[in-house]
Amino acid sequence: MSKNELQKIWDCEIDLPYKEKVEELQRVFSEQINIDVEHNNGKVVYPTFTKYNHYFSDGLYVREMFCQKDALIFTVIHNTANPLFLMKGKVAFSSEEGVEELTAPTFILTKPGTKRICYWLEDSVIVTVHPNPDGLTDLDEIEKKMFSGKWEEYDENLKQDVWIMLEHKDYFKKTKDEKK
Repeated sequence: MSKNELQKIWDCEIDLPYKEKVEELQRVFSEQINIDVEHNNGKVVYPTFTKYNHYFSDGLYVREMFCQKDALIFTVIHNTANPLFLMKGKVAFSSEEGVEELTAPTFILTKPGTKRICYWLEDSVIVTVHPNPDGLTDLDEIEKKMFSGKWEEYDENLKQDVWIMLEHKDYFKKTKDEKK
């Protein structure tokens, strides 16, 4: 499978809004590989082909994920904004704009209410950084607070444009000049 294959899946004849389309595709894939996502007691599903390290600091929770090439993953719904850093590898993923591709090293900013379909084009390492103002270290508690398994659990009032970028004029001027 390639980004083009994920694009073909995304472009299939399921004429639904983004959120409903992701859920329908997850339902279809779950049935095909016989995974009961609905009855996981509200917990995050960790596929066996992924490996995680979890780090905790004052006010932060950092999740490092190792994912092998050719894996297809449906993410949880993010309740909080967080940056996602692709440290190694390449991934194609769904977004409200269609299928996008990231190649390491790079990052994207995740907004609350985001759920993606990810297809790993190479063995990859991603790191996500999450606010953890309560200093939680119990993964079940962290997941209840930071992620939703179903849209009924997600608070739509959280979905907002939470990222603001302050440009350093000399840095952006320099990069513009370098392109000339």
